[in-house]
Amino acid sequence: MAVLAKEVMSSPVITIKADTPLKKAAEILDENSFSGVPVVDDEGVLIGVLSETDILRYTQQIIGQPLRDPHRVFTKSKEVLHVDITHRGVEVIELVASTTVETLMTRDVISVYFDTPLYEVVCLMKENNINRVPVVDKNKVVLGIITRADLITAMVKNWDSINQ
Repeated sequence: MAVLAKEVMSSPVITIKADTPLKKAAEILDENSFSGVPVVDDEGVLIGVLSETDILRYTQQIIGQPLRDPHRVFTKSKEVLHVDITHRGVEVIELVASTTVETLMTRDVISVYFDTPLYEVVCLMKENNINRVPVVDKNKVVLGIITRADLITAMVKNWDSINQ
């Protein structure tokens, strides 16, 4: 019997809105040890995904140098101070921090339904090189999320049936 998305997904899901400032989004990722988060409208409908990669790519474009930790962009840590010592550097950090999620979120989001077989979820993640897949209903309202960590947990729970 196939394992379904609803059996593996994490729920409830922490989500953010498109008008969330990037600083707040980075704090949410950092506080929860997430590498990405679904972006929803006021009705909970999936409209995008924001990942650490999106933030790092954007800050690299603005600051001109890659950073390893998206949260550090907004804390004026040694890493950022090393890059931006001048007043203009602080202004750039404030500009990036005030940018909204909508500016850099991924809009073409791959999602699955409650009853999608886990095998299909894994194939989608592998084929599209993504680390998370939101689980939605027919109206695209977010019900849960499946991450790589959820896949490992599912493997451990179903180890005996996988090995047969």
